Amino acid sequence: MDYIEVSAKTIEEATAQATAQIEAQGRVVTSVKVLTEPSNGFLGFGKKNALVRVYFEEVAGKEATVSEQVTNTVMEEQFAAVTMQEESTSIEEPIPTVVEDGITKAEQDFIADTGKEFLLGMFGKMGLSVQIEKFTTKDKITFQIHGDELGILIGKHGQTLDAIQYLTNLVANKEVRRRCQIVVDVENYRSRREETLIQLAHRLGAKVRRTRQKIALEPMNAFERKIIHVALQNEKHIKTDSEGQEPYRHIVIYYKR
Repeated sequence: MDYIEVSAKTIEEATAQATAQIEAQGRVVTSVKVLTEPSNGFLGFGKKNALVRVYFEEVAGKEATVSEQVTNTVMEEQFAAVTMQEESTSIEEPIPTVVEDGITKAEQDFIADTGKEFLLGMFGKMGLSVQIEKFTTKDKITFQIHGDELGILIGKHGQTLDAIQYLTNLVANKEVRRRCQIVVDVENYRSRREETLIQLAHRLGAKVRRTRQKIALEPMNAFERKIIHVALQNEKHIKTDSEGQEPYRHIVIYYKR
């Protein structure tokens, strides 16, 4: 079950803050666990805020749309097909043109072509008409997907997009000796999400600096957690840590003298 942890002066205040965050995202609170009781300490020393863990779930009874069902089915089929392929072959080796990171130009082109072919095939099964723009650097291939109503490819907090990217990397890098990272994006979602997270980080960092109370964010993937860490790494009196186990690992922002 998903949860968030929030710290405040009292248990009631911490619970209220967590509940507000959860309900604002259209979710339902299921239970509350008190992790730390508040304490006034002695003569101002050893004072502790309350820390609560509030569990939540998606709104019950919400049925997936037809497009979501199709996407989930195709993704499951693609994952099963990829994981069942155990044979590995290598491409014919032309005279290598080596780029600085060790991968040859021929290998990178092969990876890009294989990745694009895989994406077009998967989107075709979903009944989606898309245009795929390709960008390459010496160590990365980026596919930018364009089309109408492609939100279904992103999913909640980019979870579907991350799964698509994972499968694409798995397929495209299967038959080469040296790997090249593939990034799959939809209408610049990743850059927009990064911008949103950076703004969120600075806003919450300012709040922590003002109130000196710890704030726990909702669970995020490793890439998004890194964005928060980097955004606040040079902020005075602000410290960030990752807590919890995947898939519930989350960022905690707190005040440090």
